[in-house]
Amino acid sequence: MSQQHMDDENLVHNSGNHQEENSKTTDLVVVQDCNGNTPVMTNFQGEGQNNAPSPSSFSEQWSRVIQGVQAPILVGMQALTQTVAYNPKRTLFGVTFLSVLLLVIGLFTNFNVDVDEDILWTPANSLPIQHSDWIDDQSNFPQDTLDFVLFFHSHGQNVLGQGQVQQVFDALDAILSLPGYEAMCADSTYVDTTTNQTTCEIDGLVQFWNLDSQQFATQVSSDEETIQALSSSTFPDGTKVSPNAIFGQAQRDETTDLLTSCQGYTVVIRFPDTDAAESLEDDALDRILDLRQQWNDDSTKRLKLEVTADGSFSDEFERAILKDIPLIPIVFVIMSVFTAIIFFKRDKVQSRSLLGFGAVLAVLLSLLSGFGLLFMIGTPFTTMTQILPFVIFGVGLDDAFIIFGSYARTNPKTKTEDRIGETIDDIGISITLTSITSSLAFGLGCLSTIPAVYWLCLYAFPTVVFIYLYQVTFFIAWIVLDERRIQHNKRDCCVCITAVKEDPKDAEDEPETKVISDEEPTAQEEDRNDNAETKQPLRNIFKVLVVVAFLALAAICAVSASKLSQQFEFTEVMPDDSYVTDFFYAYEDYTVRNSINPYVYFRYVDQSDPAIQEQMESYVNDLVAMDAVKEQPDFFWLRDFKAFLNDNSYQVGPLTFNQQIDLFLSDPVLYDLYGSHIVRDENGTITTSRVEIYFENVSEEDVNDQIDTLKEQRHVTARQPINQGLKEWKFFTYDGIYNIWEFYTKTQEELILTTITGVVAVTGVALIFIPHWTASLFVLPMICILYVDLLGVMQWANVHVNAVTYITVVMAIGLLVDFIMHVLLRYYECSGNRHERTVDLLKTMGSSILVGGISTFLGTLPLAFSTSTIFFTIFIAFVALVTLGLAHGLILLPVVLSIIGPEDDIPRPKSTFSSKTHNKDKMNMESNSDDMDALDEHEKQLRMTERTLQVTDHVESSTKVPTDEE
Repeated sequence: MSQQHMDDENLVHNSGNHQEENSKTTDLVVVQDCNGNTPVMTNFQGEGQNNAPSPSSFSEQWSRVIQGVQAPILVGMQALTQTVAYNPKRTLFGVTFLSVLLLVIGLFTNFNVDVDEDILWTPANSLPIQHSDWIDDQSNFPQDTLDFVLFFHSHGQNVLGQGQVQQVFDALDAILSLPGYEAMCADSTYVDTTTNQTTCEIDGLVQFWNLDSQQFATQVSSDEETIQALSSSTFPDGTKVSPNAIFGQAQRDETTDLLTSCQGYTVVIRFPDTDAAESLEDDALDRILDLRQQWNDDSTKRLKLEVTADGSFSDEFERAILKDIPLIPIVFVIMSVFTAIIFFKRDKVQSRSLLGFGAVLAVLLSLLSGFGLLFMIGTPFTTMTQILPFVIFGVGLDDAFIIFGSYARTNPKTKTEDRIGETIDDIGISITLTSITSSLAFGLGCLSTIPAVYWLCLYAFPTVVFIYLYQVTFFIAWIVLDERRIQHNKRDCCVCITAVKEDPKDAEDEPETKVISDEEPTAQEEDRNDNAETKQPLRNIFKVLVVVAFLALAAICAVSASKLSQQFEFTEVMPDDSYVTDFFYAYEDYTVRNSINPYVYFRYVDQSDPAIQEQMESYVNDLVAMDAVKEQPDFFWLRDFKAFLNDNSYQVGPLTFNQQIDLFLSDPVLYDLYGSHIVRDENGTITTSRVEIYFENVSEEDVNDQIDTLKEQRHVTARQPINQGLKEWKFFTYDGIYNIWEFYTKTQEELILTTITGVVAVTGVALIFIPHWTASLFVLPMICILYVDLLGVMQWANVHVNAVTYITVVMAIGLLVDFIMHVLLRYYECSGNRHERTVDLLKTMGSSILVGGISTFLGTLPLAFSTSTIFFTIFIAFVALVTLGLAHGLILLPVVLSIIGPEDDIPRPKSTFSSKTHNKDKMNMESNSDDMDALDEHEKQLRMTERTLQVTDHVESSTKVPTDEE
């Protein structure tokens, strides 16, 4: 037996002889502390107590099972990191080459961008998707046109007058005079009944003068004549006027029926859906936007011009992406500077700023690999995917801080490869655990039925996995090379320059480090011991105050979260200076009719049957009776067809239904109105038809109103006799806005489901990977409290539940739990009483968690400068997430653990690090104290002093008779 062990044994027996009278044996068991390298003496009672099982036996058995699960993970990590440690340059090259290769292959194979809002936000296989697919693929209605919409207003002022109408014609002529306009319109399906020529259909007040500005100039010479013409109930060709479709907030004189005021004009030009039309649409937008700017600069122009086109939303959406792309390199620079500061030291050699840059580079390569992989398999890149780099840069550095924090605690005199092995033994499970929970959160997001959500999570899932792999390979390799730089006395960031060695005279001038002896306690230690009992009540009061404060915060946030509402405006994803936003707000403010105008479809029925016709009219009437609908549709072919039969009964009486329809549509005005709303087969039989209604009473900002309207129209549709018992309704309504409304209805359900499954999943992971059965009892309530607090704070910040906050909340579970997992795992790995464990975990892990939280905040900081409001919302959400995560992880949880945390020691598993040099040195040091002479004499004395103090403290604590107060 070594002299060191004999001294420890004598010390224990001499101080514990009074225990022998109870025939008890005291065995000393070495249990490593939370650093995994300092022996701590603990005792387990043997025989002499009726052979009663140890109270911690269940915990020990549980720990052994969990450690059995952890062992192969650590073995694999050790094998990988040791290979990396001995081959750092090859690792750096291999990881970099793989990342670039994946990105290049992905970009040049299946990379595609999808900004179609109907696809992004509509739940897969939902009713709107089914109806939309049928309309596009099977209904045989004429192909939808590309609507180019002009809206004229004067900020709420009356726009009636000759000069104002002339401005409308000026804008229209600017488009009609575009090169290629007539050739483009030749592909249209619309035929002008007055000229019998194929052209683009144009709706609006210009129809009163047959779209001809010269005719307007010759026929009108005053405001009165202009108003007289605009007040007509029919256009010159006999078509009935739909006032709400062309006039905004129009008022009429009750006696003369003349217009007295109007706040806006709407003109719609319907381009054919062709490639040529898409190209000309861009030219038309450029010309109108230039004209718009000229009018804004000219004070003599009374009208303001707003415009939107079929491709405007997608174009502006894409412009928002392009404007925010420069923020991605900005976040790279921010994180590089931040890590350089964190790893910086004043010593030119010992500083490790370059190592911090390596950590950021590892995250960048993870992004390249993850995105490249998803590009290869054809996953669409969307605007929502654009936020991922900010999130990944924020959370991806956490593992690097944990790894280096542990590495810095190892013995700097040990070989670098051995220090890497000790580091992985220390924190390997911790970073694996948090990587699993983060990946799990995004993996659960992939179960969403909303494409924008599961495509984002599909990108995030492999990227998080790559972060984990690259941090234990690329970053470890960078650590090894950086350590070699220090050993060769090379400067940080200037590795080609060798630093001048320190003058020995300067070293002699440094104050001598005093060796603390266990026989002579310092004054600080005496003061600490004298004041321990005095400070304890204050500590208890502080703990109570902390718990009460966080419980009060949770209660307040719970009330606030209950008030969280859904709200989504498409303008939030537009750039701040978007013309689409201006059009939307002007149209909403100065018109009666909003843009929600669904079609009512009739299919799979014999529409010549009077009974079916009655049901068709009844269905339309039931829809009009809804709160959302203000009035009957302006034009309904069945209603006008019956009126036509009554007016021409002497002609159509003996004809068949199909012949009657032929006669009905032979009228140019009626054909112009209904030719595109009635589909007939080769025999002339109507296969399907439609009628347009208007949801004028639905708020485009109130999500609950929209959800109620969607559900109400479905209820009306489902109760129709023709639809009862059918999966495919014969009568139904559809509008593109239903897609986003369907998203709203699914958001609540999916949010609840994702939350529950996420919480259960991370709790299960904690149960499997944290070596104590009580871990889940801390994780479950803590993550629930954090989640409620996050929702409550978001409501305080006036953040509503929408597409982006839904994605943020999905990610939140995986990100919030990281703050909890690191602290809990470190607590169970430490030894001592509750207070000692809590202090140790904060010393060893606290700073790394804090720096990781700050990095998450900095990663999303550039989003505060995004051109779209909705990305700024993500920034607000992440500020709340980081603040709450740090507060609960570094304040509340340690306080709770110091009060009710388990105290039974969990023996650390046998080291999985199998370096021959490391094991040989360790065995020699433990078996023969003479070998310790190879160590520095100062280090030897410190180790012996620490060991003696620990054994003494243990024996004293085990023999002390507890007081009632204790």
